[in-house]
Amino acid sequence: MKKNEWFKIKAYPHIDLPLAWEDKEKICGYVKNRKNIEKHSFLPFIHKTIISKKIRKEYDSEGNILNDGKRVILEPKARDIYFANHLDSNIFSYYAHLLNKRYEKKLEKKDLKQVVTAYRKVPLFENGKKVRNKCNIDFANDAFKYIKENRNKELVAIALDIKGFFDNIKHEKLKKAWCNLYSTPVLDKDHYKVFKNITKFSYVEETDLFNLFKDRIFVKNKTGDRRKKKIKKLKHFENQRVIAFCERNDIHEIRRKGLIKANKWNGDKLRNYGICQGSPISSVLANIYMLEFDELINKEINNIHGIYRRYSDDMVVVCPKEHKDFCIKLFENKIKEICDLKIQSEKTQVFHFIKSKDKLICGQEFNGKLNENSFKRNFEYLGFSFDGETVALKTSSLAKYYRKMKLNARRSRFYSKTINNKSKGQIFKRRLFKKFSYIGARRAKKFERIRGTTDKWRKTEKYNWGNYITYAKLAIKTFDNNVIKGQIRKHWNNLNKEIEKASR
Repeated sequence: MKKNEWFKIKAYPHIDLPLAWEDKEKICGYVKNRKNIEKHSFLPFIHKTIISKKIRKEYDSEGNILNDGKRVILEPKARDIYFANHLDSNIFSYYAHLLNKRYEKKLEKKDLKQVVTAYRKVPLFENGKKVRNKCNIDFANDAFKYIKENRNKELVAIALDIKGFFDNIKHEKLKKAWCNLYSTPVLDKDHYKVFKNITKFSYVEETDLFNLFKDRIFVKNKTGDRRKKKIKKLKHFENQRVIAFCERNDIHEIRRKGLIKANKWNGDKLRNYGICQGSPISSVLANIYMLEFDELINKEINNIHGIYRRYSDDMVVVCPKEHKDFCIKLFENKIKEICDLKIQSEKTQVFHFIKSKDKLICGQEFNGKLNENSFKRNFEYLGFSFDGETVALKTSSLAKYYRKMKLNARRSRFYSKTINNKSKGQIFKRRLFKKFSYIGARRAKKFERIRGTTDKWRKTEKYNWGNYITYAKLAIKTFDNNVIKGQIRKHWNNLNKEIEKASR
């Protein structure tokens, strides 16, 4: 791991001004001093809820399609996200780095490095040389390859989901898992301070914070100078170059206004479960929490000649058909016994892989059995669909990409009409091409304007990581037998059609 890789400069607005790269040495020195952390005063998280639309085809319990196959808007998915203050975030990041080093050693010792796939850097080797870290494409490819390589066995793939994973992590069990990682009966004072502030955390609603400071929000102009400015709406933050809601000392005003909330149960008693999603340490803590479970499950599944993989709260088992019921019961019992969590049984899906005329076909169970609808459904895993032979992009993922394309084209038209300069009425096509087409698919270093100039730029060490087409092209290269090229073939024509519609 590179020196101080845990240190990061983030751009999101918070309580207190953002950190600067020139202060890196000073900040790292502060964070690494355990005595400082023991007495550090953590600021409240900023909380906001991210709503994700769900547009899906609906099926009944027997797999019959409803609404004549039309996609319907389902109940949106709400995710509670908590952002830590910039200094606090680096403290969490440093302790996540310390925990992760020990966690990786445990995974290697217990032979779990290929089992736990989320929130980790898993190297991908080609001809004995590391080429990059694995992503969802590679994890899905590993599962699909295993099924194809064992085509002479009648296998099932069982997909299971943990209910309210982060929200239901029990604090005492987490502390015990943390102690076990360090082989100690109690946490050191600095580790306990971090543990306490990720479990018994306090937070401020983003909208409340905005309403309090909206007449004096900190912004940075193009030359890098800071000033306070009135901002009308939260959604204008990016365009107005907002860097902070207020200064650190303004926490006293926030407290006087009664805006600080605690992680309480029924608004009265502090909860003894749940950690906040969004902090740099939350993901490694979730993995540590599941370590004992992962070890036991992996051992049991290996004993029946299957494989087990866990990506955060999404788990999959591929095993011989005769062990299906054993596996489902094993997960339901052990997740409760070891982690005090629950499997969402209504989301458990079972897919059968059957050899037919030298070809592997996939069929999904409905109500515990196969029926005439079963072989119309494919095994979907980490954004990909697998029919036993061929891999495709999951249709909902592709549909989401096109919805974003359409929305951005319409939004570009709206801003082109409202902007008050020489480009009024013109859509910035280059931005849309970069975001949604092959033009922006190449990974390249970003440029930034040189401070104090309007027309001079320099290349940075930051990368433009590409777009959805980048991801699709990597998938085309990775999967042996896929139809992904055909799925994205018309993306350029579709993008230009959306731009043309928006220009009318």
